[in-house]
Amino acid sequence: MSPKFTDHGKKQAIKRGVTPEQIDELLADGKTLVIACARDELVSLALGLIDGKLWNVVFNHETGNVVTVRRAKKKERRIYEQQKDN
Repeated sequence: MSPKFTDHGKKQAIKRGVTPEQIDELLADGKTLVIACARDELVSLALGLIDGKLWNVVFNHETGNVVTVRRAKKKERRIYEQQKDN
């Protein structure tokens, strides 16, 4: 099932060359780390791999809409690696 996008999320995915299918695979992957957003209880961050690179997909878990997509930052990579090792 292909994810739904906000207008901003769709623009960011296109800009960064990430397809809806890749995002869907990331969200369905059992190795993806999902973190609740501290500032918005409806939003979560999904950290996972697309073509061997770590990406951050921000999504609204109530509506299922992808809010934005970007490469993971250093701090997020560190968190992902720590969780992967546990």
